[in-house]
Amino acid sequence: MLQSMRPGLVRSVIQLMANHRKHRGYRTQKVIADYLKQWWEYADTAGAGRQGEDILNIPHVSIEVKARADFQPLAWIKQSAANANGKLPIVIMRCNGQGEDAGEYLMFGKVKDLMPLLASKAPSHEIVRCDQDGTYLFKGMECPTCRSMSTNVSNAR
Repeated sequence: MLQSMRPGLVRSVIQLMANHRKHRGYRTQKVIADYLKQWWEYADTAGAGRQGEDILNIPHVSIEVKARADFQPLAWIKQSAANANGKLPIVIMRCNGQGEDAGEYLMFGKVKDLMPLLASKAPSHEIVRCDQDGTYLFKGMECPTCRSMSTNVSNAR
């Protein structure tokens, strides 16, 4: 179809599509920065065309934002790592069809980078197994499987 169009019109259509994608990317950065202000009040977007992190003023974390149809996770995490300057490199991705609820966007990083953070929040010495069914849970936590089974037995009576 594009071959049958005039060359000038084709360039205009391509430019219009490129501008839309750029605008969506910049808008996504703002939506994410605004969402992160719940935790870091000075979170801000780096703006258009700047090198480095896409979201500023987040301590210890370097965020690369993507709002694209293609999926190149390794390239994106390498880009985030290159801009991290010793911070934890992560990528936040807005998939096609997602609205502007940044809490629903995807986030990813390298396992070796994320595990120390996760382990600090859930140390292995606080994880035990249920005596009844072997489910893993935190010390002092009621086993959800056993609770569900006792609820089902109570409801059956």
